[in-house]
Amino acid sequence: MAVAPVDYDAALRACARGDENAFQQLYEHEAPHMLALGLSMLGQRASAEELLRDTFTLIWKNAESFDEDSGTGRAWMYSILRYRALKRLRQAARNPLLDAQAADNLPDATDVRNAATSSLLRALSQLDESQRAPIMMAFYKGYTYEQIAARLKVPAAQLKTRVQVGLSLLKELRQA
Repeated sequence: MAVAPVDYDAALRACARGDENAFQQLYEHEAPHMLALGLSMLGQRASAEELLRDTFTLIWKNAESFDEDSGTGRAWMYSILRYRALKRLRQAARNPLLDAQAADNLPDATDVRNAATSSLLRALSQLDESQRAPIMMAFYKGYTYEQIAARLKVPAAQLKTRVQVGLSLLKELRQA
């Protein structure tokens, strides 16, 4: 059974008007993808499920604040998920009792290459590992240049150059 495409912008406008059917459509279409991203960022299913619930609660409550001029509805939804996940990761970093290995779980290059549905992921798979890894650590884990440099054992200035070159290449690859 094929899933009908979703007009995220229209669905968010409808949610802002209190349309529960539009909200359900968004949830049914994006929840599995958002859960997978949450799981890859947090490393624990229970935490990812809680993140998903919190994210959709915020989407419903704040749908009226979505601004089509600032980006797509789907990107807006994922930014809510990402910022909430990063907040949890930062809180976990302050709690020494939490599992440190969860902070190192990133999608590997094979996962990235196999995700043929996303032009960004395809472009990421074409980057050198020395460029891809820090970009992924910054996006998925919210690490700063200094934190990434310490984990990868490279000077921060060298890391910044790698990230900047990698981001430039991503832009070129996505436009190609």
